[in-house]
Amino acid sequence: CRGMKNSNSVTPFKGGGRKHHHSGGEEKLPPHAYKTADEAYRAMMRGLENSILMNQKGSNSNSRGINKKKGSIDSAPTNQSILVSGESGAGKTVTTKIVLNYFAMLSKKIADDELLQRSSSNHHKHTEGLSKRFSPRANALYSPSSFDSEEEQVCIEQQVLQSNPILEAFGNARTLRNDNSSRFGKFIDIQFTSKGKLSGAQIETYLLEKVRLIHPSVGERNYHIFYQFLAGASAQEYNMYDLEGMSVDDFHLLNQTGTYDRRDGVMDGEMHADMLDAMVTIGFTSETIQALMRLMMAILHCGNIQFTATHEANARGMSDACMMEMTHSSVAAARLLGVKFEDLSDALTYRAIKAGNEVVHSPLDKVQSEKACEALMKATYGAAFDFIVNKINESISNEQVPHDSRGA
Repeated sequence: CRGMKNSNSVTPFKGGGRKHHHSGGEEKLPPHAYKTADEAYRAMMRGLENSILMNQKGSNSNSRGINKKKGSIDSAPTNQSILVSGESGAGKTVTTKIVLNYFAMLSKKIADDELLQRSSSNHHKHTEGLSKRFSPRANALYSPSSFDSEEEQVCIEQQVLQSNPILEAFGNARTLRNDNSSRFGKFIDIQFTSKGKLSGAQIETYLLEKVRLIHPSVGERNYHIFYQFLAGASAQEYNMYDLEGMSVDDFHLLNQTGTYDRRDGVMDGEMHADMLDAMVTIGFTSETIQALMRLMMAILHCGNIQFTATHEANARGMSDACMMEMTHSSVAAARLLGVKFEDLSDALTYRAIKAGNEVVHSPLDKVQSEKACEALMKATYGAAFDFIVNKINESISNEQVPHDSRGA
């Protein structure tokens, strides 16, 4: 069974309120994201219980030869949906995190109760056997903590929650109205066990705003990841990615708007550290993290590539062409992308047309080459974002749960 949340892109609420809304039963409380999440959770569990009872009745009826109407079993609604909507800056992103934290709190409570019961049972059985073989002093060395196995449960809860800092780094940006605005839509499928314990999640993303990468609006910022890395990277990383002596205002993708910081007091360097911790929790290897950062810095350098207009002779005479200038950023971009400078230059300044078995290369003019470079940056960033989402899903999804509730 599962709960489902549809979210598009205030202040975080205190943890005490979560427990109050769950333990408060059906009492009247002011409107709250916790209450909405709790009602969805309770409805899901009631539906599951009804389904189990109906199946049991159906089995008993079958054993007595009583016919049932087709479709009567499993007809109770179990899957729930929460739609988080609102105008820009209304708090959709934060509300989504609040709901996720609430479900994680409920799941942790169930896991703790199960662990306590299992530990008490195991401890009683184990120490009872030990008392017959060992001395009282030896028996004292054994405790319920010897049989704890909560690491896996904590891991899945943490992984679901830690997907947020990663997605926000690569998919959120400062806009005129919101310093942490989601620039993509997402559908989060939250999965639970039959006991109501969180077992995984699946994230689908839609319509990442790739144009922001090339043309962020005045007064806004590009995606957080660039500012976070430049603020939090080490001197060694600056050397690895050809960033020595450079800062945010040295990159065309970042300096177009004249806006470099956040108004909400969040520090980019601290967010970079949080993102790295989250990536480790999710299961990204150090090699994968390094490859992603290398790709992000390659995109920044690509934004600084410049072209010079030239003319090139062809069968029809002279045609407009251009050449990629050899600058620090163009050389760095080629190196970080893992290609030769000449190969990158040819890819951005020529169009390859296949005619039969022959490939004809025709030159691009300056404007066309600039558009080709922009397309390369957008395609690369989009592919990296999709890779990150897929990697998160590999870590947090429960593949044993059927996907019959999509669109419910």
